[in-house]
Amino acid sequence: MSLATLKDDLLAEFREERVMINDQLEMLDPLATSLRRPAAQRLLSSGTLIITEFSCYTISLGGVAFAALLHRIYPFSLLNKIFYTPELRSKIGGPNLTLLIAATYALAAIGVLCVFVIGRMAREIRLKNDILHQAGKDIKVMVGQHLERKAAIDTIEQRHMLGMSEVKVPAAKVKATEVVNAAY
Repeated sequence: MSLATLKDDLLAEFREERVMINDQLEMLDPLATSLRRPAAQRLLSSGTLIITEFSCYTISLGGVAFAALLHRIYPFSLLNKIFYTPELRSKIGGPNLTLLIAATYALAAIGVLCVFVIGRMAREIRLKNDILHQAGKDIKVMVGQHLERKAAIDTIEQRHMLGMSEVKVPAAKVKATEVVNAAY
């Protein structure tokens, strides 16, 4: 087992760092580019998402009030009148009228629930956009630091080219006539 010199260890570590920096730049650069898109190309701005979120919550509250006052609003108040008029109730059928009223309230509840879910989704999109924006900033800083380190590594490598590169300078030029078989 041969003992490596400090110079050999440092050169090996330097090569590994150069490879690692290049690999990380290949991975992070496309990600940073896609996250740095201008705000005009994003799906929705934060302001639009906030307005959408609060309007959906307001519409949900209005829908709950609508369902609570459904029996007092004109077209739906007719169901209440029909339900409490014995002649019409027997003509239409009690169970059918009860199911119609229940279906009307169920549709109102489903509408309120759907609008509330849309509001929650707008909130989640807004929060994720904030996280992606911060991640884009952080990755941009990391890529900048990696590029600075890569430039420093390239400078050192160019300054000490013979120590880093795998290319060895030949001792003397060999003529083609001196080689046994120049075709090989």
